[in-house]
Amino acid sequence: MAVAKKIVWTLGALLASAGAVRADDAPVPVFAVRTADGKTIEGRLRELGPDWSVRLDDGTRVDGADVLSVRRVGRPLPARPVETQLLLAGGDCVPVDRPILIGERIHFHSPHLADGKDASAPLSSVMVIWFAGTATERSERLRRRLAVETRKRDVVLLRNGDVLEGVLTALDEKTIAIEVDKKPVAVDVSRTAAIALSSDLTETPRPKSVYGRVILDANGARLSLASARCADGATLTGTTLFGAALSVPLTKVAALDLFQGKAVYLSDLKPSRYVYLPYLDDRWEYARDGSAAGLDLRVAGSTYDKGVGLHSHSRLSYAVPKDCRRFEAMVGLDDRTGRRGSVRIRVLADGKPLNIGGERELSAVGGPLSIGVDLAGVKELTLEVDFGRSGPVGDHVDWVDACFVN
Repeated sequence: MAVAKKIVWTLGALLASAGAVRADDAPVPVFAVRTADGKTIEGRLRELGPDWSVRLDDGTRVDGADVLSVRRVGRPLPARPVETQLLLAGGDCVPVDRPILIGERIHFHSPHLADGKDASAPLSSVMVIWFAGTATERSERLRRRLAVETRKRDVVLLRNGDVLEGVLTALDEKTIAIEVDKKPVAVDVSRTAAIALSSDLTETPRPKSVYGRVILDANGARLSLASARCADGATLTGTTLFGAALSVPLTKVAALDLFQGKAVYLSDLKPSRYVYLPYLDDRWEYARDGSAAGLDLRVAGSTYDKGVGLHSHSRLSYAVPKDCRRFEAMVGLDDRTGRRGSVRIRVLADGKPLNIGGERELSAVGGPLSIGVDLAGVKELTLEVDFGRSGPVGDHVDWVDACFVN
């Protein structure tokens, strides 16, 4: 009897141990590598080289000059953070704990930077120190507005909607000090929604060569990297544009997008022409890196950083940059504001419609459409969003990852 009990206990312990191993071991992620020639190659990431080259587990190697993005298969791109964060010039958002001002740098703790120890960024690189929303404006729209608008002075926004304008002089874990009309004013951090710094003093980092932006799965952080490496197929390491060391398991990486390479994003260019044809007496502007409603670009469950937002009926035209040979994008109704919409999509080259692989009316039910067209000899490209069966109702269209490729 004792022997039987011992055998049962031993088997139970082994099974419990095996279950614990399975629970602790996260599945090895599979990534999709999007290349400049329009191909998508899937596999487990074996190596990311210092030149941004990618090697997959089956031995496939993609030269760094040909990589546009590396994204996790089966995982949507996460929404941007909602907690305390730094919004940096250039589009990064860094979730942080206990931001404080020391000299001309913002010091903070962030789990994947500097081994979780003290990290810092130049004050000149920070657009917004975000704590929470206000009672008067939708948080996402407020965050986006603060990150792009121009300001001559620093602004402290309180959670009740009040605003203080002046010069930020101090910030610690509990108190913000701002000089307003040459008078010092102290504000509790607990009462503050955000600190928006003077855009006149902000400097956007401008790397001389290709750089990456990693998107983290757990908290939605966006971090631009001057350099990156994965040598063991398990951990991504690198250095941010503000000089902090990054180390994060691949299981927590949602995407790595490359910039200043072969992709030229439409939202970084000035359109040659924008035409809006109203259904009634209304007016909708196009949006850069956001939806027509002034929110983040959300299509098919993912939140995209790059793209343009349009409303029916409109046409947005761009001069095709020299040496660019393709146009790529995914176009769909916005997940939140376009669910009731129905539109017709056209892409025109020098005024002539191109075959974009889908003549159907675009709707939320039918899902987005992936576009890839040749631009040989084309001088001007036009994106058109026309009314569908429902007229203008809910016609919020996002052209995500819209780019010329050379």
